[in-house]
Amino acid sequence: MSHRIGFLLLLSLCACVISSSAQQLVTDISVPGVPSGVAVNPANNRVYVSLHTSTGYAVAAIDGSSGTVIATTPVAWAFVVAVNVANGRVYTAGCDYGQSPLTCGVAVIDGTSDTVIATIPISAVDQGIGLQGIAVNPATNRIYVSDDNNLKVHVINGDTNTIVAHVRMDRQQFLGLAVDTSTNQLLAAVNGDELAVINGSSNATTRIKVGNFNANVAVNSFNNRAYVTNETFAPSTLGVVNTVSSKVLANVPVGNNPFAVCVDPYSNLIFVTNTGDSTVAVVDGKTNLKTGSVTVSGNFIDVNPITKLVYTSDDAGADVVHVISE
Repeated sequence: MSHRIGFLLLLSLCACVISSSAQQLVTDISVPGVPSGVAVNPANNRVYVSLHTSTGYAVAAIDGSSGTVIATTPVAWAFVVAVNVANGRVYTAGCDYGQSPLTCGVAVIDGTSDTVIATIPISAVDQGIGLQGIAVNPATNRIYVSDDNNLKVHVINGDTNTIVAHVRMDRQQFLGLAVDTSTNQLLAAVNGDELAVINGSSNATTRIKVGNFNANVAVNSFNNRAYVTNETFAPSTLGVVNTVSSKVLANVPVGNNPFAVCVDPYSNLIFVTNTGDSTVAVVDGKTNLKTGSVTVSGNFIDVNPITKLVYTSDDAGADVVHVISE
């Protein structure tokens, strides 16, 4: 059974009813530190948040049913976070700029025991902006990390927890990453006007012109659409790209300074954090039009397509994760 089919079956097990009411802030979940990356595992209804705490870095595990932190795992680095929905492992990447010399790497967490089972150091260079993106392909068990100190994407084998390949960036910064599991492609938002498309088998790279100052990307593997946030203030748009034809389908105005993006493949709704006006925009994937907005200061964002709840880390200094209803 392919991962795509398996995930569709998982979705069919729940009463996935799309609410007809407008999206709204449901609650705020307090976390023990400054939150950044957010990743949802719909298989166990947990939300993972990378934190910078008073004692160092950590990853908080939130029970999606109760909305409470049920575990906090100390790690050496934590900025961005991703989950392998096939085996429940959690990956967080970052750099410790409080140390001299600088250290960077990836921590691997068992999603059942909430313990670190491996660390993967990454060569640190005291220049650049560090590890900026992380994505998992559960079908191939490959983890991808964008490294803007060394200007490359690291490819990690999830079976051995070792780096097995690198994708060079041609002196450009790759930022947010996402995987299209149906095509085995890695999508990388380039700090500029391109989306890089990396073949998961050969690591060959092609580029698509979209946006002006891209930050992050999300993918709907059910319809092969990639969504790229363009942080340029005028105009601020969400680029919509067909990952099969490599064509830009639309540039959707979503708000001021869009940063992070996620997509619910079941409802085909896209959620975008606008750091310039403290809103989360809602885009209909069928029409490529903005259909709603929630006033909340959001940073990184992810969605649980089963519970229809969206989670975004606070971008205004509060130690909370905002929960938004679809």
